[in-house]
Amino acid sequence: MRTTSIHLLLLAALLPMHPLLAKAPFELRLWEGVAPGSEGVTDKEKVVERGDGKTLIDRSISDTVTPTITVHLPEKAKQATAAVVIVPGGGLTRAVIDKEGNDLARVLVRAGVAGIVLKFRNAKTSTTFNGIEIMEADIRRAIRLTRFHADQWNINPKRIGTFGFSAGGIVAVTPLIHPQGERPDEQDRIEKQSSKVAFFAGAYPLLSMQTEVAGVAYQQLLFGDQPTQQQIDKYSAELHVTKNMPPAFLAHALDDKGVIAENSLRLEAAYKKAGARVRCFFRDTGGHGYGIRDQGNPINKWVNSFMIWIQEQ
Repeated sequence: MRTTSIHLLLLAALLPMHPLLAKAPFELRLWEGVAPGSEGVTDKEKVVERGDGKTLIDRSISDTVTPTITVHLPEKAKQATAAVVIVPGGGLTRAVIDKEGNDLARVLVRAGVAGIVLKFRNAKTSTTFNGIEIMEADIRRAIRLTRFHADQWNINPKRIGTFGFSAGGIVAVTPLIHPQGERPDEQDRIEKQSSKVAFFAGAYPLLSMQTEVAGVAYQQLLFGDQPTQQQIDKYSAELHVTKNMPPAFLAHALDDKGVIAENSLRLEAAYKKAGARVRCFFRDTGGHGYGIRDQGNPINKWVNSFMIWIQEQ
């Protein structure tokens, strides 16, 4: 934690700071009642504290039935801020909500950017298979909810994007590759909102469902026991990049064995081939799962590069 604190102080020196740094974060349910698709699900949410709960908070949350966002807002500035909807990793069976969620959100607000941390329903719980449809519903609802409250939260509705850590990348990238605009015929005022994104970013993100990249286990978590090639292709981000795609930022260590770097390399190549804007932070070593914490590896400096990039979006 001392190393992390030093790293964040150095980062703070590089970024424009606000006199009053942040409001107290608050949690908001995505839906007022039962989330669509979870009717009759009886799982009880489990929270495991992997830190000491005091100086190091590092919770892992599984069996979520009621998805939420935790909203981190900077103190109100003259101009509306950008917002980043953050999707934590956790192998699509849990959410590493602090190390790959709230920690990044707190850094964002220090730079005047809203951080919206999604606690989403995972692909699989103790009793239920949810697959990609439920997770996609949650990320789109989080974007729509953020856009719905944009005036109240001093957020620019045209500057809302997503960030995915690890397996959360496949959830965060879906609104980018399959954009959905406003839906005026919806009865729910929030569902009327667009779920399009202005940018996408990820750290060691899962982005492709092709077998040689994702492996069979992730395919089955998203699509069931017998995935079709159509499903695999639909959720492989590199196959859906166009010239007018919103900009992307990717950070990955080339020796990552948890989510291999080929995920980011393929998306980078697709962006460049299409003539779309992409910025990458690749390093030879660093492994997987470091979040924003500085463990002494060159890859851990990705945060500095990302924070400069996000100011430009």
